[in-house]
Amino acid sequence: MVGGNHDYCGDVAQQLKLSDSNERWNYPDYNHRVVREFYVDDVENSTSVKIEIIMIDTVQLSGTKPCPPTGSEGGGFLSDDYYFEPPPGPGNDDVSSIRAARETLKWIEEALERSDADYLLVAGHYGIYSACSHGNNPTLVRELDPLLRKHGVTAYLSGHDHCQFHFAHKGMNYILSGAGDYCCYGSGNEKHLPRGGELKYILADTHDYSGSSGVRGGFLSFDVGHDEMVVFIHRENGDTLHEFVLLPRESSPGMRMDGDVAIEDE
Repeated sequence: MVGGNHDYCGDVAQQLKLSDSNERWNYPDYNHRVVREFYVDDVENSTSVKIEIIMIDTVQLSGTKPCPPTGSEGGGFLSDDYYFEPPPGPGNDDVSSIRAARETLKWIEEALERSDADYLLVAGHYGIYSACSHGNNPTLVRELDPLLRKHGVTAYLSGHDHCQFHFAHKGMNYILSGAGDYCCYGSGNEKHLPRGGELKYILADTHDYSGSSGVRGGFLSFDVGHDEMVVFIHRENGDTLHEFVLLPRESSPGMRMDGDVAIEDE
């Protein structure tokens, strides 16, 4: 679990406390790590594979806007362009929010530095890039994206935009699945994706909640192996709409994979 903009319309601190009394509620802190190590069978023997997901609070990094009126989402409030504008960033005159953003960035970099996982994922509510209605997040593009590249992150996972999206740019994969509640927003921000990137898949309506996609919701699943991790994007009935392969991290720091080619960061 990580906090998103709607969680901050309520009481995130109370959500954190629920982890103490409900073992199925895995939300111990604003930022936390999920690490799993298991054995997989290859041709000759069993080998261990470690996957780590660094769960980050992107609201603390990016700030948030006033909450929409109760019950307004899906109605007239969506027609207000303000709703889809990117988060404003930590307040310039709000010392506490600036401090929280700095502490979050420091925590993220320290977690990335010490990870020895074969597959290292970072997950936050806000996307870095999105072709859907909310679009790119300038604060995360500036502050977070360079850290992912520096430390050889396998992929960045996000939600927020009510669509599904796979974008590759400079060796990094951005996977957005925000259709767990309902689908879909429109894809009007495709033109704002960075040049040189490749939009490998998108599930979106022609405009917000038009129903043109014929899909009501969706989710992701992962098949993790020693030599590759397969990512599946599903619709609400479980049918696979898109799948692709991510390779394990290189042992050398500062290296990442673009297809089968290792690229050294500058």
